[in-house]
Amino acid sequence: MKLVLLILTLFSLQLSAQIDITTIDDWNIFSTSEHDLVVSKSGKTDRSQFVAFRMERPFCVCKNPVINLVTKEKLEKGSTVKATIRVDMKKSMEVLLVVLQKLGSSQTLFKPRGFPSLRSSSLVEIKSEAGNETFLTKGINNAMKSSESMCKTDYYFEEVEESKTKFEIKV
Repeated sequence: MKLVLLILTLFSLQLSAQIDITTIDDWNIFSTSEHDLVVSKSGKTDRSQFVAFRMERPFCVCKNPVINLVTKEKLEKGSTVKATIRVDMKKSMEVLLVVLQKLGSSQTLFKPRGFPSLRSSSLVEIKSEAGNETFLTKGINNAMKSSESMCKTDYYFEEVEESKTKFEIKV
């Protein structure tokens, strides 16, 4: 479950997720705070690589996609890497991957800048100067709908401690 720990470090300082689900399409949905969910999919050839996005309240919109690749190069936060993203065997699109964070010695978390829609994809191929991976993303629509319905509930995703106010009303 290195994947879960890596994503948690990106999206939150809290390390205990109350929601941790793997869908029948092999998508992972887990909480990083009482109001945030992360949806991720591991790579086809290397399960430590992943593509992920966030869903957070109050808007419950899938956003902030990230890509984790195994890299041999020393990359600094904020630097960019040229890449191509190809969705469902269609024409490749040139993109820039911005380094968000190094995760250990060989893992790098990237934010794609300008990318093709992943919404109804089944196959996403990423080729970059830093590393390559293929993601079998079939079922992404179902994962998005599931996380959206969880997001729209009134329940906290994690335990929240009650806070005491300075003024208490006694009845």
